[in-house]
Amino acid sequence: MNLFHKRTKIENLHLIWQSMIVFVIMFGFMYAAKKFTNADDALGAIGASSLGSSAFLAFVAHDTAMAKARRIISGYVIGVVVGILGSYALFLVSHCIGFHCLVGQYDVLIAAATAAVTMITMVLFASEHPPAVGIAIGLVLRQWDFGILVLVAITVIIIAVAKSILRPWLKNLLS
Repeated sequence: MNLFHKRTKIENLHLIWQSMIVFVIMFGFMYAAKKFTNADDALGAIGASSLGSSAFLAFVAHDTAMAKARRIISGYVIGVVVGILGSYALFLVSHCIGFHCLVGQYDVLIAAATAAVTMITMVLFASEHPPAVGIAIGLVLRQWDFGILVLVAITVIIIAVAKSILRPWLKNLLS
């Protein structure tokens, strides 16, 4: 069993500079989420983990189907739309009647249903991008605001555009 993949000098250089692209994009998102949005920290973390996974695909496995710029963007559009609908569904079922609140475990149920609906919708529209399912779940489980959605959209576009521009110089880093 070999723990490390032997890389050439050029592969090591690609590993470093492609990782730096991910660093810059993720630093920008997390800094902006903390300074310029009213979203809670958990949603910022969910967004960061989803976008970090997308950046990994875009800059480490850039030639895979799920790392195509169109799938990244359309996957997040679907994830955000279904996540907002799931959040609204949770709002509808969690109203209190008298002294009895009907929340129960609906948040878990609706979040799981949101994940399934997001997946199905992505497959139907040939927009499979697994990290975008995370943002859909996050929108159901956490308090969100419009600012975090704008920031996610900007970051997704930055990832897709940077990947498209840098494509000739990117190397698939998967062994």
